[in-house]
Amino acid sequence: MRIGIFGGAFNPVHKGHINLAKSYLESLSLDKLLIIPTAVPPHKTAAELADEADRMNMLLLAFEDMDKVEVSDIEFQRKGKSYTFDTITQLRKNYENDELFLIIGEDQFLSFDKWYKYEEILSQVVLCTAAREENKRDKISAFAEFLLKGKSNYFLADFAPVVVSSSEIRAKLKCGKDVSNLLPEKVYHYIRNKELYVV
Repeated sequence: MRIGIFGGAFNPVHKGHINLAKSYLESLSLDKLLIIPTAVPPHKTAAELADEADRMNMLLLAFEDMDKVEVSDIEFQRKGKSYTFDTITQLRKNYENDELFLIIGEDQFLSFDKWYKYEEILSQVVLCTAAREENKRDKISAFAEFLLKGKSNYFLADFAPVVVSSSEIRAKLKCGKDVSNLLPEKVYHYIRNKELYVV
């Protein structure tokens, strides 16, 4: 099988995430896409995050109508700081004979050589990203040559991602601004009902 891995804080999940998931499912011909919320990202503090149950519930609502998408709590189960290397190692055991595609953002791709055990990750997955702007494609391609040194494949998507920021959404919610156009409807109502991100 061809299995995509799409991780992140999803704090909260928004329409940009949904559009990316749909685009990668099609462009990579994936049999399954795993959506994996991070427990505690190495570069963030737990105080910035909605709790695990709320982020999991929002993801389940956001992707409930997408057949090939599975929301996984693999990192919540592991606890502690959440390193992609540990997740990929665990997934490789679960999907021993399958092809794994790790989906990351443009900024993450361009700093991938700073990731914990990045070379070991590259030996296990096809690294995938999308350029926010057309003029960034050459920069990504050049960095890929440096990063992979011809030893691994990568995938640079032809579609432009919808640029929506979770931090922007949280800031607007704190100010009482309307974000309904940035979120899946059920996620928007969940956030309003639970009064998330308003403090």
